Amino acid sequence: MLRIFPVWLRLVCILFLLLAQLGCLPSRPLSLTLGTNLWPGYEPLYLARERGLLSADRVLLIELLSASEVMRAFRNGAIDAAALTLDEVIMLRAAGFRPVIVQIADISAGADVIMARPGMTKMADLRGHRVGVEATALGAYLLSRALKLHNMKPEDIEVVRLEVNEHRDAFLRGEVDAVVTFDPVRQQLLEAGAVQVFDSSMLPGEIVDVLVVREALLDSHDDAIQHLIHAWQASLELVRQQPHASASLMARRLKLTPDDIMASYQYLEMPGWQRSRELMGQGEARSRLQQQAERLADSMYQHHLIDELPNLEGLIYSRYPDA
Repeated sequence: MLRIFPVWLRLVCILFLLLAQLGCLPSRPLSLTLGTNLWPGYEPLYLARERGLLSADRVLLIELLSASEVMRAFRNGAIDAAALTLDEVIMLRAAGFRPVIVQIADISAGADVIMARPGMTKMADLRGHRVGVEATALGAYLLSRALKLHNMKPEDIEVVRLEVNEHRDAFLRGEVDAVVTFDPVRQQLLEAGAVQVFDSSMLPGEIVDVLVVREALLDSHDDAIQHLIHAWQASLELVRQQPHASASLMARRLKLTPDDIMASYQYLEMPGWQRSRELMGQGEARSRLQQQAERLADSMYQHHLIDELPNLEGLIYSRYPDA
């Protein structure tokens, strides 16, 4: 039998459909896709996911093989956000992209290194030898700064381009005599007898890892950005309160021991809430991070790592939350 709906019920249904078409009904918050490569400084992201602090419905983590692949994915629009070094962010800005820093992940204080064969004890010993380096801003920057600090020129060495996932095997097979790298490769090569001839502690404050989001998504995805920042800081607090348990979880992914993880963190400053706000200068015209980015951009331009100075306006996220 045909059931006749009351007029008022039909009107409610029509209104519901109209609201849905106009987008007036509550919808799920938009999510971000965030690309990373394997690096201890980014592991709090995966720890946050593992411990239920970071929801995949809000921020979906995508692990790529190298920083080069993360940069490529960002350029191609395959990801919304990325974990990058500050110099990589500057390179993207110089190429016309608009990444915005929403969180400082870490400041390297010895975690980025140049490892050489046994018998080589200083940078000068690399003259005439093959040095493996990833084709990224960080690799080029660290190598160029190390050479300059030791009165060497690029032509003093033979540069061999290697993706980070090739560093360990290329070194062990003798394809290169030294490599510009970081953990977990650093620790693996130390165990194989390699010698550390340079590290980022000689470049204080110059190598910074950050989390960035496309500028065009700041307003539409602000809920996801706020969730990301809170999850990141909650994960850092977990590392501080439960260092051994946290290191054990992170060690599985990095294929290191928990002790190796804890040792690698000795070479990283990972800013908490207050320190992050200080460095990102909420309410300040030019934050410390902004000033460091400008100095770094000048240095990269002088070293011919970028063709022109980029526009760094709006580089720092202006809505960093309180704790």
